[in-house]
Amino acid sequence: MRILAVDDNPIIRMGLRTLLDGTPGVTSVTDTGDPYEAIACVRAGQVDVVLLDVRMPRMSGLELLPQLTGEATVVMLTHTDDQATVSEAIAAGAAGYLVHGALEPDAMVDAIRLCRNGSQVVSGVVPASAAPPRGPAVRDLLSRREAEVMDLVADGLANGEVAGRLFISEKTVKNHVNSLFAKLGVTTRSQAIVRWLQQDPVPGSAVGPGRTGPRPGPHTLGPRPVAP
Repeated sequence: MRILAVDDNPIIRMGLRTLLDGTPGVTSVTDTGDPYEAIACVRAGQVDVVLLDVRMPRMSGLELLPQLTGEATVVMLTHTDDQATVSEAIAAGAAGYLVHGALEPDAMVDAIRLCRNGSQVVSGVVPASAAPPRGPAVRDLLSRREAEVMDLVADGLANGEVAGRLFISEKTVKNHVNSLFAKLGVTTRSQAIVRWLQQDPVPGSAVGPGRTGPRPGPHTLGPRPVAP
């Protein structure tokens, strides 16, 4: 397993190298504080797992994340522990989200292996119960059809796939997506998914515990769905 640590703090990078060097199953550990160097390394096929910080000055981890996930397993490793950030990271393709200090070193290495093997692991996230009260239900902001579209978008379907499921044109789907973006106050699909996953499940709906975002604390969420 070839690991790349991406963090603007050289002390954290040095600590990760010290921790991971010589770990069974880890063949190399490199690091960088340059997001563009990280992209180049990943696209060159030199990396299996990226440990990625969230808050970096040149490009945030959430901005960098989509440029890395197609070629490597990305695990967020950061001090940022709020639910909104972890939900956005998972929606954007992160295989895991680990907060510094939440796991002992051996447990952190085990979590990285789990992510590499297809599971999602979240540890150290602020419990949802500690979050401030929400406003009106998110679903109430949308029309019935927009909510149907958003449910499918949150499941990872592209516009064409949504159109096929709902028996409408792709242009109509795009119109619904533009409308629901405006109503939710977002500009990207990842942001829309985060808002949607934070809503309270509607009684009798298909939205269950798995659709309410990652749970707090160390756990394994199971195999990740294959991206469309």
